[in-house]
Amino acid sequence: MSKVSVLIPTYNEADNIGGLLTELAQSLKTFDYEIIVIDDNSPDGTGGIVAQYQKQDPRVKLVSRPGKMGLGSAVVEGFLRSEGELVVMMDADFSHRPSELPRLLEAAQKADIVVGSRYIPGGQILGWTFVRHLASRVAILIAKVLLGLRLHDLTSGFAVFRRPVLTALQGKLQPRGFKLLLEILARSPRALVLEVPVTFEDRQRGSSKFGSNEIFEFLRLCWRLRQERGR
Repeated sequence: MSKVSVLIPTYNEADNIGGLLTELAQSLKTFDYEIIVIDDNSPDGTGGIVAQYQKQDPRVKLVSRPGKMGLGSAVVEGFLRSEGELVVMMDADFSHRPSELPRLLEAAQKADIVVGSRYIPGGQILGWTFVRHLASRVAILIAKVLLGLRLHDLTSGFAVFRRPVLTALQGKLQPRGFKLLLEILARSPRALVLEVPVTFEDRQRGSSKFGSNEIFEFLRLCWRLRQERGR
C-alpha cells in the first residue's frame, strides 16, 4: 500500500498529543507511514512532548512554527514537508478516532479524496450542544447552496487526499480559519470523492478552537469561492 503521511496541527494539545501518537502507531502498524505534527508554538509544551516521541520513533516529525497561524495553513505546511502518496488531515484532540483511520485509507485506494463523514448512515456526533449541531448543519447547507457541492459533510476535519490532488492546488489555496476541506473540494471539481462514516466526539481535554471568528471565516470563504466560480 502507498506511504501514508498523517498531518496533525496543534496548539495547546499537551493533554492529548502523547496518547494520540501512541494510538496512531497502533492503528497504522500495518502501514508505511509518517506522522507530522505542525505545532504553532504552543505555550503548554505540546512541541516538547512531540520532540521526545520523535527521538523514540523517527516516523514522528515535528514542525515548529513561530506563532498561532491557523489549522489550514498548518496542513498546507505539513503537506510541503510530507512524502506520502496518501495525505491524512486530522485533529489532535481525539475528536477523530485513530482506530477509524484504516477504513479511510482503505477507501482511498479507489478515490482521490476520502471524507470522514458525520452525516451519512453510520456516522455520528457525540457531546455537542443543540446550538453547535444547528451551526454545523446551517454551515453545510450554505456551502451546498453557494457552491453546488453535494457531499453530506463539507466541514469535516478528517480526510485523506491523494498527493496529486494537493499538488495541483499548490499556490492556489488561501487557508484561513479551519475548513480547508471545503476549499479543496471546491477547487477540485473533477476529483472522485467518497464519504466514510465516522464518529466525531467532542474533545474531553483542552479547550475548543470553535468560535464566532471561525464561523465568520467560514462564511467569507464560501462567498469568496462562489465569486471565483462566477468568473
